[in-house]
Amino acid sequence: MAAIILTVMCLSMQIGSFKVAGIEVARVYNLWYTALGQHHFDTWPLMAVLLPTAVIGTYTIFMYRNRKTQALFCLLNVLLIIGWYVCYFVVGQMTGNKSWGTVDFTPTWPAVFPAIALILYLMARRAILADEKLVKSMDRIR
Repeated sequence: MAAIILTVMCLSMQIGSFKVAGIEVARVYNLWYTALGQHHFDTWPLMAVLLPTAVIGTYTIFMYRNRKTQALFCLLNVLLIIGWYVCYFVVGQMTGNKSWGTVDFTPTWPAVFPAIALILYLMARRAILADEKLVKSMDRIR
């Protein structure tokens, strides 16, 4: 549940900014960046990767009867979050108005939320697999 909350918080907060000579010229969100009062939707791949993570995470909670599928969805979320960080790096390097001059991308602290969610998904997967192993050992005892 905490991983889903962190993912949704990251979706709704500023995740970086573009700076020219130390002055912020644009604020970066998952769906757009705002520069000079205009929204530019060049960062939409970030939203396209992180939004399914929140949806799959919510669905995974209710899959408690099928632990193998639950563990698989946790692994899928881990891979999606890694993909989000790849997209985040690419957006930081490629996006921005080149007419501004030398553009520096500065991440903000909400960009750490997916990394924390990744750790939580890995911990959940380990617990799910341990629970599955316990259930199988109990079936053998019967």
